[in-house]
Amino acid sequence: MKHDELMRYSRHIMLPEIDIAGQEKLSNSSIGIVGLGGLGSPCSIYLAASGIGKMNLFDDDYVELSNLNRQIIYDSSDVGAKKTLVAKKRLISLNENIVCDSFFERINKKNINELLKNSDFIVDCSDNFETRKIINEYCFKNDKDLISGACIGWKGQIFNFNFSSFNSPCYECLFEEIEDEDLSCRESSIFSPLAGLIGTFLAIETIKNILEINNSEENFIEIDSLTNEIQKRTIKKNPFCKICKNK
Repeated sequence: MKHDELMRYSRHIMLPEIDIAGQEKLSNSSIGIVGLGGLGSPCSIYLAASGIGKMNLFDDDYVELSNLNRQIIYDSSDVGAKKTLVAKKRLISLNENIVCDSFFERINKKNINELLKNSDFIVDCSDNFETRKIINEYCFKNDKDLISGACIGWKGQIFNFNFSSFNSPCYECLFEEIEDEDLSCRESSIFSPLAGLIGTFLAIETIKNILEINNSEENFIEIDSLTNEIQKRTIKKNPFCKICKNK
């Protein structure tokens, strides 16, 4: 590790759970971030600042004025621009040590294998159930850790699925009956700072997964930012789940 990298990541390296070996592990990791909105913005910023070596960014949307109250990687001058291109530029300017590729595409069943094949860990910051379920099935079949988040109104959720584990549940275990695209959070109300909080949690969980220090059995966190209540629990595998029941 070069001297400037030792200085940049010195506060990480001081943590015994990370040290130089852990920081090098982060620099050798490859992360796919699906969605660069309210969750993907803070998540990608903290992952870049933390020294993730390779980041693959996926979004097929343009910056809109209504995004700017919570999608903190953009500013007013970016309205109308492709989110992936703006985000890539900002992340590289934040940390020139990282490699960052952007893909102006929406993840679907036809392209997911090609698009995510070079990402070792997947962070799902998408805004609809259809995409989340496609990502969940892909990660399960390919034994890739999936860290997923969502927020609507004052409440946010974080899911952490370790699919290299025999007993890991999946997203479908909880949401098997939900198929309606109208349940997208794209047009829903969202408390601005909550998006930053959930996105930051996604970065935290991802880094701990990479370092293999995420030993908690609680793979679900729900935060109510109106009451400041935080609930943690363990999601169990659904024996009738159509995705993971046979593993």
